[in-house]
Amino acid sequence: MVLRTRYRHLARLKEVINTLAKHGLAHLVDYTGWGQGIWRPMKRETEEGFQSTPAQRLRIALEELGPTFVKLGQLLSTRPDLLPSEYIEQFERLQDQVQPVPFEEIIKVLEAEVGLSYDQFFFHLDHQPLASASIGQVHRGTLQSGEDVVVKIQRPGIEQIIKTDLEILFDLARLVEARTKWGKFYKVMDMAEEFARAIREETDYTIEGRNADRLAANFAHDKLVVIPKVIWEHSGSKVLVMEYVESVKINDFAALEKADYNKEQIARNLANGLFKQIYIHGFFHADPHPGNLGVLPRERILFMDFGMMGRIDEDLKDKFVLMVLAVVRQDVNSIVELLLAIGKAHGKVNRGQLKKDIGNLMHRYYNLPLSELRIGDILNEMFSMAFKYQIRVPVEVTLVAKTLVTLEGILPQLDPKISILELAEPFGKVLVKNRYSPTKLKKLFISNIAELLGFFNHLPRRWDNIMTIIEEGELKIELEHRNLNKFLLRMNIISNRLAFSIIIGSLVIGSALIAKDNANSLLWKFPVAELGFMVAVVMGLWLLISILRSGRI
Repeated sequence: MVLRTRYRHLARLKEVINTLAKHGLAHLVDYTGWGQGIWRPMKRETEEGFQSTPAQRLRIALEELGPTFVKLGQLLSTRPDLLPSEYIEQFERLQDQVQPVPFEEIIKVLEAEVGLSYDQFFFHLDHQPLASASIGQVHRGTLQSGEDVVVKIQRPGIEQIIKTDLEILFDLARLVEARTKWGKFYKVMDMAEEFARAIREETDYTIEGRNADRLAANFAHDKLVVIPKVIWEHSGSKVLVMEYVESVKINDFAALEKADYNKEQIARNLANGLFKQIYIHGFFHADPHPGNLGVLPRERILFMDFGMMGRIDEDLKDKFVLMVLAVVRQDVNSIVELLLAIGKAHGKVNRGQLKKDIGNLMHRYYNLPLSELRIGDILNEMFSMAFKYQIRVPVEVTLVAKTLVTLEGILPQLDPKISILELAEPFGKVLVKNRYSPTKLKKLFISNIAELLGFFNHLPRRWDNIMTIIEEGELKIELEHRNLNKFLLRMNIISNRLAFSIIIGSLVIGSALIAKDNANSLLWKFPVAELGFMVAVVMGLWLLISILRSGRI
């Protein structure tokens, strides 16, 4: 299957390998054997030939390779538990801006998707896009009904490009998982599946539309957050039509002042809107950079672009809130326990050293006022520490941390005195209160009782099965000794050496007897004794050399 995939996309595979080699990254290909037997780059640049770091060169290579690899880098930028910090920093800079597709070509996609000529339902559609990204581009228009809209249209042929790249990436993931300890521990194939699902969702605009509808429903009774309405009758998997909402960009401070907006209130409304998404709804906008945020009259916040959304369940929400509270209290022991509870450790973790490292991290923030604590940065540093200790953190949690980092970059520009932790505190209190509320405890009690009843309900049948197995003599107990194979191998070597020594001794004694009773030997004309002694000497030297080479005398 792997070889068939490789040969089917040989041209693209060559392009990928050549791009990596051009930027001095051919060692990545050699490391996995990726592309072996198909093609090798003719020219390899040495590390000394570049002024930039490997992380910078990899970021540039991903940008050159196009949408799939750009999206891969952007996804990896949210995983400080998987990659060193220098790679995370570079991947955060990945640009998803490309030359726009000519209007005539983009219209063909639009008309093929809706099955009508675009002027049958559009009164006007701007030829110049508002934005052009690697997967699609956005145009402003007006429907025949007079409603102002924005239209997101997929680039022609992008589905096939992504499909080809995903097959190549799956090929690479199989090799990395098969040939590296890092790949086995982090289950790179599962990560590839996760990435493939994410990018397929981004190429299916109906999913983005449903995300917008769900977010709008969550804020149906909150007038401080605005979500554009989806025009479903003109939308499809490759076209998304949404109402156009005139707003001021959240980082256009001159326009905000001109409109006489209260920047401090904007900061509070933005933070409250995101905290509600994370802590109350468990469904949040995972890419709230300034380009996706607008401001409306009465300091309302407009959210745009719903391709990247995060989801976090009740259990992770509880642990995440407790982690934030532990950071504020600088409770190192609780932080260590929660980090291990949230993440999945590979093997035994040196808790003492982990506690020491987290203690050093907390010491840097000792006695800082809440307004100066950047909780997102602190969490990201902890997740980078998780990389060192091989603790895999769920992607949902790293997405929350990334969202908080983005938020902490915006809020101080609007209100330098604002404290993100003070704004988050009421939501944390609500979560903690709900955790121990009578309703939650009742639900937990009922769930545990139901589980216990289920156990006792199945107990007689399970006990009967066990007794039947015992009566029929089919009960088997498997014991596993982790070092048994090494022990058996060592015993095998010892027994072989012992047998070898006995043979050598036998040869020496037998040869001596033959030499003593030479005249009565049937083979007295042949130097049997001398030959026996020589064989014994050779075997003895061989045994001595093998013992010396093993390092054990």
